[in-house]
Amino acid sequence: MKAELNLKQRQIKNTSYLAKWTLIWLFTFAICSFGPTLIWDRSALISGFFIIINLAAGVGMILANKRYLQGMDELMQKIHLSAMGFTLGAVLVGGLAYTNLQLSGLIDFKAQIPDLMFLMGAVYLISVYVLNKHYCAGDE
Repeated sequence: MKAELNLKQRQIKNTSYLAKWTLIWLFTFAICSFGPTLIWDRSALISGFFIIINLAAGVGMILANKRYLQGMDELMQKIHLSAMGFTLGAVLVGGLAYTNLQLSGLIDFKAQIPDLMFLMGAVYLISVYVLNKHYCAGDE
């Protein structure tokens, strides 16, 4: 019979598991991004193979993230779920507004995916920080 892990042990285990899958995904993403020009000569077969590997690693990372979130206590789950909601809204509204700015000629540069990735990261981190301050202010 396995001993039940306490919350702290479960968080360490799930964080480590998520970090491993994130690094695997990041490594396969780098191979997909730089491999065609630096390692192989734009072979569609090799590129396709590594894109499938990257997608599989991405699924592993998503499942690890789900496990990470399920291992949190109820308050932390609420904070992260709220932050994800804010992030989804900000990226949807901000991303479409950004695209319309570009399409209407109000900005000279083309809207790119990395811009949305930056917005996602910034909104999520700020939301988690603010929500932690809001819900956990009396815990200090």
